[in-house]
Amino acid sequence: MVPPPNFPVSSATHQTNALPMANQPAGLGRAGALSQPALEVACIVVAVVGFFLLSSTFNLSEQFAQWAGGNERFQLDELPLTLLVLALCLTLFARRRVVALSAEVQARRQAETLAEQALATNRMLAQQLITLQEQERHHLARELHDEIGQCCIGLQVNAATIAADTAATLPDAHASAQAIAHTAEELHRTVRSMLERLRPVALDDLGLPDALQALATRWSHTHRIPCTLTCAGSLTHLGEACNITLYRVAQEALTNVARHARAETVHLQLNAPEDGTAHAVELSVRDDGCGFRPPDSTHPGMGLAGMRERVHALQGTLTIEALPPHGTRLHISLPFMRSSAAIKPIDAPKKELL
Repeated sequence: MVPPPNFPVSSATHQTNALPMANQPAGLGRAGALSQPALEVACIVVAVVGFFLLSSTFNLSEQFAQWAGGNERFQLDELPLTLLVLALCLTLFARRRVVALSAEVQARRQAETLAEQALATNRMLAQQLITLQEQERHHLARELHDEIGQCCIGLQVNAATIAADTAATLPDAHASAQAIAHTAEELHRTVRSMLERLRPVALDDLGLPDALQALATRWSHTHRIPCTLTCAGSLTHLGEACNITLYRVAQEALTNVARHARAETVHLQLNAPEDGTAHAVELSVRDDGCGFRPPDSTHPGMGLAGMRERVHALQGTLTIEALPPHGTRLHISLPFMRSSAAIKPIDAPKKELL
């Protein structure tokens, strides 16, 4: 699937340039379009009537016939009929071209309609794909927590019991039990990290602001880069689809900062409407790194494409801009829908009794 248009900067410029025309009354444009052909027809009628009056006044046809009769060897008296045939042929050619151009315009309009329908279908499929992806992640996280997590805890308990029982009598078994307990603890830590990446627990239990704060704190601790978060507005009724999109975009943006920006500080800003009067919730990620260079169109980055797909699936916008003198700002805006549908987890497969 091809993502929709890259950045809305050019589209905003286009909208700004088209604003004066949009402010005109609707009937004025139609009247102007209809008056142009009528004006041309009126000019043609005036020209023909004027030439007829001029020809009648000065007897131009008789004078032309008299002049052409003196030059019979050049057959100039056949020139009017020849020009009449030429005018008829040009009229026929013009009519055929008008019909062909009309068919071409109609075909282009149909192609534009099909392209718009394909774009709408593409966005719908992208949204369904992202929803299924989150459902599968939720299911995997639940399986990891219920199965592997419990097994790790069981290993730790059994290893601790064996270590306690063999501490005085079997030193080799005691050392092996301690090694098993340490390995089980490392495995449990790895599982918790996988659970956090698959489905952030804080997002389900505490909400979006606390989940983003935990993400910023964990990222700052891992990469040794100060990362702050500022939240404003009511963030309790954004809907699960919006929460997941904002969290995943922030997660991917911080990953890109760590890989490419060489930044010293990062700041996250989350704004939502206070009382529902605003129409969008906004998230911006700003760093003071080396700046942003647009990716090669032939080899676009998958992280940026994934963020754009997520945002466009919710009818939102994503922009990336370089900040003077250095740094980058990523900004997304999602329509505020207080009744956003939640992403329901898929049912776990039933297990057969052994």
